[in-house]
Amino acid sequence: MLRLFIAIAIPAAIKAEIAGLGRSIPGARPVPDEQMHLTLKFIGEVEGSRLLDIEGALSEISRLQFTLSLQGVGTFPPRGTPRVLWVGVQPPDNLVALRQAIEKKLGEIAIPREKQKYAPHLTLARLNNSPLHHLQQFLAGNAFLRTPEFTVTAFNLYKSQLTRNGALHTLLGAYPLKSAAA
Repeated sequence: MLRLFIAIAIPAAIKAEIAGLGRSIPGARPVPDEQMHLTLKFIGEVEGSRLLDIEGALSEISRLQFTLSLQGVGTFPPRGTPRVLWVGVQPPDNLVALRQAIEKKLGEIAIPREKQKYAPHLTLARLNNSPLHHLQQFLAGNAFLRTPEFTVTAFNLYKSQLTRNGALHTLLGAYPLKSAAA
C-alpha cells in the first residue's frame, strides 16, 4: 500500500522566511523545512497498482500558472484545543480551482472526494497542549504576516511514509502548469 498526497512545493526563499515560526510556543513541534508544502489533496492509502492510474489522471490536468503569497496565521480546529498552527494563502481562488480539477480527475478513476471543505493553508507546527496565552501572543504578533508572492508552476504527487520520527515525503511526480505566454 502507498500513502499518497498531492501538494505544491514551497520555494526555498519563502521557506526561509517562515522557518522557525512557532518554535517559541511551548509544546509546538515545527514542521521540518524540507516537508513544508501546500496540500491540495490527501489521497491516503491505495494499492500500488493504482499508482499508474493516478499519475495518468494527474497528467491530464491542464491549468495555468498562478501566483500566491502566504498570509496570516491561525490554528485548527477553530473551536476547542488547538492542534495545528498554520499560515494562510492569498489569494486562494486559483488554488481552490486547481484542487477542484484534481478532485474531478481523480473522481473519474474512483478516488473518493474529500468530505471536508478545503481550507488552503501551510502547516507550521503541530501543537501538544500549548499554553493558550502563548498561542494568543503568537497569533496577535503574526496577524499581518505576508510573504512575497511566488509563482506556482507545478503540483506534485508525494508518497508519505510514517516513521517513528515523523513522516518521510518522497516526490513521485511533478505536473507542470501552463505558462500564460504558452
